[in-house]
Amino acid sequence: MIYEIIPLELGSIVEREIYQKGNKEIKCGVVWKLGSVATKIKPKFIKNYHPDLGICIQDIPGGFIESTYSPEKVIFFSETIDAQEEQELTEIFNGLSPKYSKYYEDVFADLGWKLLTAESFIFGEIEIIQVSEER
Repeated sequence: MIYEIIPLELGSIVEREIYQKGNKEIKCGVVWKLGSVATKIKPKFIKNYHPDLGICIQDIPGGFIESTYSPEKVIFFSETIDAQEEQELTEIFNGLSPKYSKYYEDVFADLGWKLLTAESFIFGEIEIIQVSEER
């Protein structure tokens, strides 16, 4: 049996990474316009679920992002990063840098940025449906 957790609002599944280098920080990731989370274990978190706070998908036993549609990449910087460095990091993140051709995760690591966390979240009003067969 599979349980599908479906957000009822657009943009309610988010993948976020936080990088740090000295006193500088980057928060980046993807906001999925539509998608769902699935698990083979009956969700029990719903009793304590608060739509404004959501839940980390890694905290849903057996939970994984099943499907996603219409990704939007987002990136935010701490105030300690100057405009020129922001521009370069944004180009790297979006795969538009003329200097780097590798994935942004690899380039950030090469430039001395340390990945602190990589998490996925679902928030907002949700619906949980039981799907009778595996997909």
